Amino acid sequence: MITRRALVGSALAAPFVMAASRYSLANDWPKAGPIRLVVASGAGGNADVVTRIVAAELETALGQSFVVENLSAASGMQATEAVSRADPDGYTFLVGTSSQLVHNIALFDPLPVDITTMLRGVAMMNEVPMVMCVNNDDPAGNLEDFIARLRAAPEDSQYGSGPTGTTTHITGALFLSELGLDVVHIPYPKSGEALRDLIAGRLSFVFNPSLTAVPQVRDGAVRGLGVSAPERLVAMPDLPTVSEAGLPGFVSQTWNTFAAPADTPEEIVVRLNEAVNSVVQSDAIRSQLVNLGSIVPPSKTPQEVDAYYARQREIWIPVVRGTGATRSAG
Repeated sequence: MITRRALVGSALAAPFVMAASRYSLANDWPKAGPIRLVVASGAGGNADVVTRIVAAELETALGQSFVVENLSAASGMQATEAVSRADPDGYTFLVGTSSQLVHNIALFDPLPVDITTMLRGVAMMNEVPMVMCVNNDDPAGNLEDFIARLRAAPEDSQYGSGPTGTTTHITGALFLSELGLDVVHIPYPKSGEALRDLIAGRLSFVFNPSLTAVPQVRDGAVRGLGVSAPERLVAMPDLPTVSEAGLPGFVSQTWNTFAAPADTPEEIVVRLNEAVNSVVQSDAIRSQLVNLGSIVPPSKTPQEVDAYYARQREIWIPVVRGTGATRSAG
């Protein structure tokens, strides 16, 4: 027979059992098995490239294998939802970008999961501005020339991007909004596909992540007219910023971070944060990421990553809603 005293004792003991279990989990991490890094975009894209570079170094730093898994469906919402609902045991993390952790909040109504409460920031890897690319045969000598022609006949142009609501789309939409122009938008499943159609002459311009755009510009596949960063990139110092080339104050960037299920033990979050910061700030990896065309900001604590998310949401959710773009989780 279960007595009242036994029931009370069980209720009082439960928090201590849970705490002990969480302590044991954190103490053993990451011994139990491979760590999943869920990338909410396709293989070969910006987030995928950066994740694989950093993951290879983390394997050495933590003595555990990392498995990179690409889930790009529904503007990354499939990946975001999967990680939000994953066990908070430190073996599943989201590679969170502006598209998943900011833009999707404005795109999906209703949201399949509450991104702001079910995920927490872990670590920052890098920031990635967009490069405005045009076909090699475009007659514009610079961004000012291109804007003048666009103003004269916007109906003759069309721009491409990755999926609706991604930074490649929102940057193009913001660019046109600043100019007060309406130009046909063509979204693609991957931003790389838009770049291929630009090379083929089927699009007028594409804002592509610098990490994938810079090699294309260097190789002469496309021309870059401007980069949407606060300053010129070390990887391409001759490419002006969009701000200095025609639209003062124009800055639009995505970023790559690690995010975890909200209840992941603090000890695990801190340990991964320290490992990621050590890898990214090392001379070799920092130089590699910068030379690829990205920006490596100073290290952030998990709390600073969450604060970064909050600031980005305050800035960009109204911008995304202003485009009128919407997405379905289906």
